[in-house]
Amino acid sequence: MANALIDVQNTFLSLDSQYNMLRAACKTDQDRAALAAQYAAAQKNYQTALNKMLEDDDAQVAALSQALKAANGVVSNATKEMGDMSKVLDGITTAISLGSKLIACV
Repeated sequence: MANALIDVQNTFLSLDSQYNMLRAACKTDQDRAALAAQYAAAQKNYQTALNKMLEDDDAQVAALSQALKAANGVVSNATKEMGDMSKVLDGITTAISLGSKLIACV
């Protein structure tokens, strides 16, 4: 399994394992809907990645993979603090967007 696939997998598995806590922390229906949409996108990215070969020697894949690792770190830190749900959702959105771009490289 290429490192890029592992990065996409880590994004999904992290979100999946924290989904109930994140949903409970959402204060509005809009936040819950945004979280559900990002969860669905993360799941789709992961399932798509399983069907593709992501080569780490591609410069664009490597750069997006690094950016995704950083975004996953931001999400991890934000969920630990849970002070501002909009920041958590923004971090999740960034990570999912990077995952989508990574999948599109192949």
